[in-house]
Amino acid sequence: MIDGRWRIVQTVVPFLVLGTLTAFTVGIEWGRPGLAVDLALCGFAAVWVFVFRVVLMWWTEAHPAAIGVFVTVMIALNLVLVLRAGWFGFLAIATFSFAYALVEWPWQLLAVGATAVVAGIAQSSSFARSGPLGTAAAAAVIALNVAIMCGLSWGLRVSQRQDEQAGVDAERTRLAGEIHDTLAQNFAGIVTQLQAADEAPDAAARRRHSDAALALARDGLAEARRSVQALRPVALDAVRLPEAIANVARSWSERTGIRADVTTTGPDRALPTDAEVALLRTAQEALANVERHARAGRVTLALRVTAQGARLEVRDDGRGFDPATPPATTADHGYGLVAMRQRIEALAGELRIESRPGHGTAVLVEVPA
Repeated sequence: MIDGRWRIVQTVVPFLVLGTLTAFTVGIEWGRPGLAVDLALCGFAAVWVFVFRVVLMWWTEAHPAAIGVFVTVMIALNLVLVLRAGWFGFLAIATFSFAYALVEWPWQLLAVGATAVVAGIAQSSSFARSGPLGTAAAAAVIALNVAIMCGLSWGLRVSQRQDEQAGVDAERTRLAGEIHDTLAQNFAGIVTQLQAADEAPDAAARRRHSDAALALARDGLAEARRSVQALRPVALDAVRLPEAIANVARSWSERTGIRADVTTTGPDRALPTDAEVALLRTAQEALANVERHARAGRVTLALRVTAQGARLEVRDDGRGFDPATPPATTADHGYGLVAMRQRIEALAGELRIESRPGHGTAVLVEVPA
């Protein structure tokens, strides 16, 4: 798909170039018999561009064969004009733009190479009068044009492939984070609750842990279904971010038995969706880490919204750790911290973890609006 701004440039520039060349040709060839032919060719080129790039723009871009016909005729017109007068080589500016932007790879190399030949002929038009040496020089100029412009086409192709691969890798990382934030957390909670049920001293406690595991399984199923559709958290479907964090904390507290207090300050306004998702996922991951590692009795979650962005603080009174020697990375722990940091930094935000052995842990997150 061609960018809208580039499409405008492609629509305007050919007419500017043709208009300038027409005015220059009239000034140079006024009174000469060849002027009428040159003006007719310029007029035909303008009509050709107008039909295919204005009237039939969307149809042309949807049909590769139409693009091939359009670009081929443009190259042929450019060549005929250049053979009549070298200054028409400037029309290659427009022809190159069509070849690069409209023709798919690898046919783009053919279109770009043919246009480069036309440009080289224009640049070396005065060499033909210099005999064999001039012919060799003209051939060198044409070859240099082809090498440079086709090399540029190849470079753009490589860059495009690299960008596409980077996009694929980023999407894989994002999906891995989504899976960890939803299914992996729920499975870990289910395992914890089932283990607690096995160790429960009485039937009532076993029932409570079993019900908690069942609730987690249902939540995980709902998240999985929702993730397939849009990868947006179910918790944000019907409520704003503060309510979503409060709901997550309340559900987590009821399941784990650990007290969780939530406070929200600042204006009641919506943040960008990606920022809200990142903050909610961070809260979920921080609570999951508290459950698995902190042995805490209380957790506080403080969300502050400002005109510049938002700040989330998740603090527990658990056993803490030395940030210089964090807990060993495991499949369920280390990746969570990495995913949190990657998610926040992708939004140009900041994540800090403050902790001391015996003094709890604080996860501090700031994201711009």
